[in-house]
Amino acid sequence: MPNWQPNWENVVWNWGAANDAVAALNRAAGTLENSTVERGNFASSAQREWRGRFREEFDVDLDRLEGRGMSLAAEYRALANRIAAASAAARAEQSRRERDRERWWQEKREEERREREERERRERERRRN
Repeated sequence: MPNWQPNWENVVWNWGAANDAVAALNRAAGTLENSTVERGNFASSAQREWRGRFREEFDVDLDRLEGRGMSLAAEYRALANRIAAASAAARAEQSRRERDRERWWQEKREEERREREERERRERERRRN
């Protein structure tokens, strides 16, 4: 038997839930980006003729909302990328474990073959003597 052991446990990761989360975050980011652009388009038509203090307050609030919308969309996309990277890492780790397990079985079969050949050689020698 090989003098090492692979990790026999499978990686615990819910790829379906991770994929769903990535898709949901990307959809939400797209919705935020689109609504932010739409809000800006609607606001620009109102801003053409609007003057005074309330217009200035509106502009400040609009800038804040647009900035927060785009910032939140970027955060959602970054989180989606982190989840996707974690899924890729989990997949890579599972693949590594499976390769290690196969290597362990190959080494075990090879050791058993050598042991069998050695027993057969000894048995032949014993019969000769």
